[in-house]
Amino acid sequence: MNKNGMTDVGSTNRMVDEKMDSLKDTMRGLADQGAQKVDALKTKVIEAKDQAIGRGSALLDRATEMIRANPLKSVGIAFVAGYVGMRLFRRR
Repeated sequence: MNKNGMTDVGSTNRMVDEKMDSLKDTMRGLADQGAQKVDALKTKVIEAKDQAIGRGSALLDRATEMIRANPLKSVGIAFVAGYVGMRLFRRR
């Protein structure tokens, strides 16, 4: 402070610069944390997708084996499912 009760402009500028630097560092830290959380979430989503594809593929393989083992049953079941679907969704 000078003799008039006013603060020195130079010291005020230094304080503002220090606060700005502190704010910049805080924002960088928050951005880095956000990026890390996004990467972790991305990894989890990819793992879930891969797991779902694996399960779907296994189910499809199992259905294919059952159809090959019982072709007449498969045709009969498909016919009945189609007939029931037609009866349910038929317009009157």
